[in-house]
Amino acid sequence: MNDMVELELPLENLIRKSENNNTPSQSVFFLHGFGSNMQDLFGLSPFFNKNWTCVSLQASIPVQNDGWAWAELDFHNIGKLPKPEQMKTHQEKVIKSVEQCIEKLDLDSERINLLGFSQGASLSIYSGLKNPDRFNSVVALSGFFPVEEILEDIDKKAIKSLDLFMGHGRLDPVVPIHLGEHTRKGLINIGANPNFNEYESEHTIPNECLKDVLEWLNKRN
Repeated sequence: MNDMVELELPLENLIRKSENNNTPSQSVFFLHGFGSNMQDLFGLSPFFNKNWTCVSLQASIPVQNDGWAWAELDFHNIGKLPKPEQMKTHQEKVIKSVEQCIEKLDLDSERINLLGFSQGASLSIYSGLKNPDRFNSVVALSGFFPVEEILEDIDKKAIKSLDLFMGHGRLDPVVPIHLGEHTRKGLINIGANPNFNEYESEHTIPNECLKDVLEWLNKRN
């Protein structure tokens, strides 16, 4: 039976600890989408080897039906955040949560991976760009990020070594693929080299995408 725990962190969380207690473990941190919660992506934990530690973090802005958000949205223009400081605050809380987990869960600091979906993918990209030395890799699925808005806060030399996987559905009606493509171009323009993959899917994580993500992560851990 996997060791399930919950820690006192800046963000609510669900954790599946590594079954290997002899050495620091590689880990993946999940960031859910707008209106979802920490239970959502935690469902991916069984697909990861039992020697991985899986941590699902929950946003702190309440929305409908027991859902949570990393930042409020303008539904007439999802590419624009009404209160961008909310994303910044959550980005800082994600990093603090990761740092505390490294200590409390005996994580390998060189093999910290971040995986986000939708708005969680946006926050994953943001966190990776702001802290490229903290993450072994970043996975952003069905999300986007306006890279041009934080150019002054990015260390362009450091991000060249950031491993970034992007997956997007061609039929996504929530976050249209052109926003993902815009993000990829923005990342390339600042020196990053994202691995961008398209799928015949809507706003979801299809099996083909999950397979690609797991293979990509396993090669890097």
